[in-house]
This record gives sequence, structure tokens and C-alpha cells, in this order.
Amino acid sequence: MADDFLGKLMSSASRAKILRVFFLDQSRVFTAQLAAKRAGISTRAALKEIKVLEKWGVLKMGKFTITLANGTERSVGGKQKEEAWMVNPTFKYSGALSKFVHEVSPVHYKSVLVGLKGSGRLVIVILSGSFVGDSSRPADLIVAADGLNEARLETAVRALERQLGREIRYAAFSGPEFRYRMTIQDRLIRDTLDFPHLVLLDKTRLL
Repeated sequence: MADDFLGKLMSSASRAKILRVFFLDQSRVFTAQLAAKRAGISTRAALKEIKVLEKWGVLKMGKFTITLANGTERSVGGKQKEEAWMVNPTFKYSGALSKFVHEVSPVHYKSVLVGLKGSGRLVIVILSGSFVGDSSRPADLIVAADGLNEARLETAVRALERQLGREIRYAAFSGPEFRYRMTIQDRLIRDTLDFPHLVLLDKTRLL
């Protein structure tokens, strides 16, 4: 198992996981339940660490609007409603802590490939977006595979989310479709390859 330096520094593995959840997705608002799910810990443990971080000023609680799965919106936060938190942008060490979390939180690239194996015969695997510290990119993960099994890919991505403590936005293509999109300079592909990214696998030799 890789050495978890952040966990050692914070003297709490659960706190390290919660920090990753919030700082790897800083624009997101999290309830304790959602943060716990992302971090792979119990809601009770997540709430305990969130309260500590709120006390220190790292996180803040307030009234926020979230979009539900059916497209409707509701407010969360505040004493009379469900509590939710986000990174406190006014915390004086927020920028430094964000940089620290990104640099010391290990992304196990080999485990990404292993996790995706059951999705089909992998041809292309590209990391972008939050994996390289640029959430403005259209996708965090691009996968191309022959015999692509989308259900298995979805399961694999969700498992990686629990492991890495972050939401993963991904795009998937068959091998021929990816080659075609490269040919026509597809916008999603261009907006990924023209910016910092990491190619984990390229059997097409196009990249």
C-alpha cells in the first residue's frame, strides 16, 4: 500500500480522506452523507471530521442550492435544513492546503488501468481535468475500448471514485469511434489534448 503522507500529517486517515473530497472538488457542496460516500467512510466519521475542519475555518456551512437527479432544485444548509459544507475560500491557508492536497494525494495510475480492465479491450486511457488540477476541462477520464461494456465501465468508474475520493467525469468510445473523432478534430478530444493531460495507454499510436 502506498504511503499516505497526508494521512500521517493530519494524524487521521478519515480527516485526510475528507480533505481530499473537498479540495479535489472545491466548487462542490457536500452533505456529510455525500462526503462520507465519496471518502469511503461512515457518515458519523465524516461528520466528526467535517465539524473539526469547520471549527478550524477550513470548511464553511451555509445555505446552498443543489440540483437533484430529476432536475429540480432544493436548498440545503442552515439550522432548519439539511447541513452542507464547502471549502471556505476566505480561510487564509486555503490555497496552500489545496496545492498540498493535490501534490501529496497519490493518484495510483496503475490502479486506474487495472480498475478499467473489465470494461473491454482498452485502446486509449487519458487522464485530464481534476486528475491534472484543471476542473475546467470537459472530462477527467477518456476511455476508448474495443468491445466496450458500458455497464462494467460505469461500475469501474464508481469504484475508482470511492478509491480516489472524487467524482470522475468520463467519456467513453469504441476504438473506431475514437479514431474518427481524432480525424474530425472533435471538440471534446481537442479540448483535452490541447491542454495538460496524461496518456496512460495508447495502443492506437495516435497520441
